[in-house]
Amino acid sequence: MTPPLLTRPWLLAAPLLLLLTGCGPGEVARETAPTPFVFRSLDLRQQDVFGRPNWELTSPEARYDLRRRVARALQPRGVIYSNGKPAYRVEASTGTLINDGAVILLEGRIRLQRLGNAPVMIQGSRVRWIPSRNLMEIDRHPEGFDPNTRLSAERATFRIDKDTLDLQGKPRLQRWAQAFDPFQANPVGAPQIVVTVASVLWQPGSGALNARGPVLGERRPPGSAAGAPPQTLTATSLNGNTQKQLFNLGPPVLFSDPAVSGGASARGKAMQVDAAQQIVRIPAGCFIQQDGASLEARSCSWNWQTQAVAADGSVLLQRPANRQLTRGRLLRGQLGENGSVVVTAPGGRVFSQFQVPPSKTPPRPAPPRPKPEPIRL
Repeated sequence: MTPPLLTRPWLLAAPLLLLLTGCGPGEVARETAPTPFVFRSLDLRQQDVFGRPNWELTSPEARYDLRRRVARALQPRGVIYSNGKPAYRVEASTGTLINDGAVILLEGRIRLQRLGNAPVMIQGSRVRWIPSRNLMEIDRHPEGFDPNTRLSAERATFRIDKDTLDLQGKPRLQRWAQAFDPFQANPVGAPQIVVTVASVLWQPGSGALNARGPVLGERRPPGSAAGAPPQTLTATSLNGNTQKQLFNLGPPVLFSDPAVSGGASARGKAMQVDAAQQIVRIPAGCFIQQDGASLEARSCSWNWQTQAVAADGSVLLQRPANRQLTRGRLLRGQLGENGSVVVTAPGGRVFSQFQVPPSKTPPRPAPPRPKPEPIRL
């Protein structure tokens, strides 16, 4: 295959000047460093084995060192293709092409904008691009954005052919309720949700995400007072979709809301978080506790904003007041200090028991019996 740098002729901007210095008696000849070629523009293109475009890169100005086979380009711009179709637009402040493009080092403000219906951007400040391996290694400030999400870490690997971004080194997921333009990377205000994990594998095109735990999430409800404790969530793993804003958590899972009166927590064998609807769904082994009361069921859902709750299957509700215990099949209602719930058992009966406290008022004495009238003769 023809080397990438030779696939299209370069335009010479200035004649190559060779300066020869003579040597007098007793002088030692010194080797003069070669002057690099300076070109008005750089236009590189590479095809895949099927003859389809693989990638292209242009620059308004470039310098080429013949001896070292290194080209330095200013403001490189290009397109990365997937199966012959444009997939990403790439730009950087500077670019260094080593060994005629075998390795491309991009530096400065580096941006990869995904082309298509789903607006997604990947950025960093230094990228080592190996075209033959469809690989980009981002070792400075890697970030990924979609309209509600920012992913960041200490380093990342972008596998172009698989469209996957592998984030390593303290990766974080941040989410904003208000959508923003990912190409501008300018979310407004602090994120409502911040999740830290051990590693993240993200597909920018589809939004699919898989993260290895431990998982620690924090959420600050809108309007919460400064310094108020956040809602917290812990799990062993996380997977879901940033575009659909749905996330599944691996057991054991614990969700806690200390800001609710008396504190509230939920746990289960698994948990699904619908960030858009602000709902926690526990499909198995549901247990919710708040202000001393507890709810157990086969499955349940809880809206942490409105405190609405729904539980199905083997419902057991226990409240400390009067040692109340209620069993049924379905529960609907609202948690909280002023909340109320209704337990039903379609086709069956609801069992409820409670303890009536003893009366604190002493019993009133019985009225005296009237004296019998005397016997008169």
